[in-house]
Amino acid sequence: MGFLSKLFGKKEEELKRPQVREDENLLKTLEGHQDRVLGVRFSPDGKRLVSGSFDEKVMLWDVATGQALRTMSGHETWVECVDYSPVPGANLVASGSTDSTVRIWNTEDGNCVHLCKGHDTAVRMVAFSPDGKQLASCSRDTTIKIWDVESGREVRTITGHTSYIESVAWSNDGKRLVSCGEEPFIRVWDAETGKKIATWKSGDTLSHSACFSPDDSLVAFCGRDTKVRLLDAATGEVRHVMEGHEDGVRTVCFSPDGKKAASVANDESVRLWDVSSGRLIHTYRGHVLEVQSVDISPDGKTIVSASDDRKIKLWKVVEA
Repeated sequence: MGFLSKLFGKKEEELKRPQVREDENLLKTLEGHQDRVLGVRFSPDGKRLVSGSFDEKVMLWDVATGQALRTMSGHETWVECVDYSPVPGANLVASGSTDSTVRIWNTEDGNCVHLCKGHDTAVRMVAFSPDGKQLASCSRDTTIKIWDVESGREVRTITGHTSYIESVAWSNDGKRLVSCGEEPFIRVWDAETGKKIATWKSGDTLSHSACFSPDDSLVAFCGRDTKVRLLDAATGEVRHVMEGHEDGVRTVCFSPDGKKAASVANDESVRLWDVSSGRLIHTYRGHVLEVQSVDISPDGKTIVSASDDRKIKLWKVVEA
């Protein structure tokens, strides 16, 4: 158990969960983490998942069977975020932790390939570049760092945020980064130089997550005010404000074809949206505590969500 876990304590072994009627589109529930699951991502072929948890572990899962394949230990306290290398056959995942470090892991043997030190406090998001050669991380220390995946060395530090950063994501052409956090702005950066390209007002005091659409024409973001917003990635103009969540929205992501977006929130729900109209397609119920992370499979057929109830759930994507 790491220092912070010892200081603040862990949840009781037996978590008492209220009963909830699970959505008919629930495909599978994965259990294995011993505490809150804070991050989850699909592998590039959609056959595996990586997850990170308050229990300080990174876990690898088989999607077809729902079985845990491997548990990777090394972080000294909570694992706040994970990502899967987009390169087929690379067999790499990354994790970021409250212990201020980023780790890159080999999924085949579970070994930590690189321990990346440089942030001063909690790492809130990690994201591989589209070509898998670089890894971006953001932290409560107000910086974004770019790491070389092959060597584990820091390439550059990007500064400009005035408060802690919650999220960083690459554009799909690998040329830009979008970030957000505890300030009323969404910021866009040149990935190669680290120079700021744009600053857009978010309309919220805390944004938890931001990402580019697959064609890089839109940016989706969400936060404390319960809304999911879609912006024009060229101008920052608001295209849609998607309302339906009843509490802060933790994460948003696009489907691979860009036609849908999925979001999860503290209201314990997973929601699926139509991007062209901003219309709510479906609300998935089944988690019994806050939902922290969401991803959509590469074939666009499955949503995965991770929750404070210690469970990972797989859902069928409902057609509009």
